[in-house]
Amino acid sequence: MERLNNYTISTHSFTVRFFRLVLLLAATVIVLLFTLRINDTVPIKEGEILSANPQSDYKAPFEARLVKVLVREGQHVQAGDTLVVLDNPENRLLYLKKQLEIDYLQKRLQSLGALSHVLQQKRAGEAASANIDAGRYRLNSNRISGEIKALNEQVAYQQERLSSAGERYRGDSLLFKKDMLSRAELNATKDAGLVLKESITELESRQRKQLAEQALISNNFSKDRNDLFLDQARTAEEEQRLLQTASECQYQLLQAREVCRQLETELSRQYLFAEQEGIVNHIFSIRQTSNLIAKGELLVSIAPPNRSYYAKAVIPQKELRFVKKGLDARLKLDTYARFEQGIIRGKITYTAERKENDQYYAIIRLLQPANHQLRPGYTFNGEIVIERMPLYRFMIKKLFKRFDSQ
Repeated sequence: MERLNNYTISTHSFTVRFFRLVLLLAATVIVLLFTLRINDTVPIKEGEILSANPQSDYKAPFEARLVKVLVREGQHVQAGDTLVVLDNPENRLLYLKKQLEIDYLQKRLQSLGALSHVLQQKRAGEAASANIDAGRYRLNSNRISGEIKALNEQVAYQQERLSSAGERYRGDSLLFKKDMLSRAELNATKDAGLVLKESITELESRQRKQLAEQALISNNFSKDRNDLFLDQARTAEEEQRLLQTASECQYQLLQAREVCRQLETELSRQYLFAEQEGIVNHIFSIRQTSNLIAKGELLVSIAPPNRSYYAKAVIPQKELRFVKKGLDARLKLDTYARFEQGIIRGKITYTAERKENDQYYAIIRLLQPANHQLRPGYTFNGEIVIERMPLYRFMIKKLFKRFDSQ
């Protein structure tokens, strides 16, 4: 009986302690469920480190011969330092040819300008000659018209005298028949009439000559006017041809000057200067066996002395709605295995509005620790902390998320 009592008391004591321990554990779990806060995160499966101030690449501006490389890899250079000297004999020769072409075109334009001035003077002379011919024609026409008018008046006057002479001859004939006038006197009257007829005939002949001369002067004036018109037309055509030639020369001159300007720019670029301070990262030409450089070929690469970096993380489309500006990010570089250099922390500064290469991304500003030696192109994975929540909420969310996925 004593053994049974002792066993019962010991068992009872163990049971009490066990249930107390269970209650303590349960209370601890409950407290932890409501007090312990867990990070709710979005996973980052892939991403890349990028340089905010990338290196500067200097390429050959034209096909050239590499004359001299004045820097070496690893050398610190200042802005304005000469890096490489190039030479392109073809550009220099073409530049000289274009200069000669410009001189020739300028002289030709001067010659065309002088010819145009001569043609202008010729046109002015032709216009003055036309005015003189017109004045001379008017004078001659007026003179002949006056002479014809005077001859007409003389013919009319002589015809009146001839009419009077005829009446007198008829009267004298009657008197001669009545023997009241001698034959000599009758013949004298007849001769006087004949003289008047000869005078009228001569005046009419002179009148016809004047009319013919008037017609000749008019024809000559018309011919001279036509010849002058043809000369003016030829002069205008020659002027137009000169203007067209001058316009073509002017266009060729502008083209030659533009080519010259471009060649001057190209020749001025035969010296490659550093645009900013940095360290010579790579010299590509030293690995070539020939000093002939093709246009666009990379020659020198200069990295800035102090680089800053940011991260570009690929975000799953389903998680994109949770990623906001200002959230914390924790990244692990694939370069350092087993967290050799620890976690890199950062802040979300931007989320993409649309896909890039069928992926959404977020930009992360790095809070870079000193022990990380970053380089552009390093890859990483990690997570973005959406919020810190109590453990029970975290478990419920994960549970519902699992049901949604099923």
